[in-house]
Amino acid sequence: MQSHKELKTAQDYLDAADREFENADALAATELLRAALTHTLTQVAVEKGWSYDDTDLYPVVKKLAERDEQQGDILLGEFLAAYHYPDKVHYGRFVWQDGDSHRMLRVVRGFIERAWKLAE
Repeated sequence: MQSHKELKTAQDYLDAADREFENADALAATELLRAALTHTLTQVAVEKGWSYDDTDLYPVVKKLAERDEQQGDILLGEFLAAYHYPDKVHYGRFVWQDGDSHRMLRVVRGFIERAWKLAE
């Protein structure tokens, strides 16, 4: 279902986020992670013919989560953790620790893979 172009675009966002983390620009990196999530959810909605709102993609995540209870619970958790991560960094509600960038990159990668599997 997922086209190579869509996967490449999401991966490009993740690669750019990784570079920003390496440059110690956590806010820019987290915004790129959110862009990867947004891109993935928008593409799933388009392919499925689901209506969506660019400013609130949670209903798309919820539809995906309903397809498999166990995987859906994980998907919802990944989405909430990653989508709100930039706000926590921006407003200083997040204390940066070693390894956080790698953990969040794994969360978003996992989310993207899980979202596409649930969309099949």
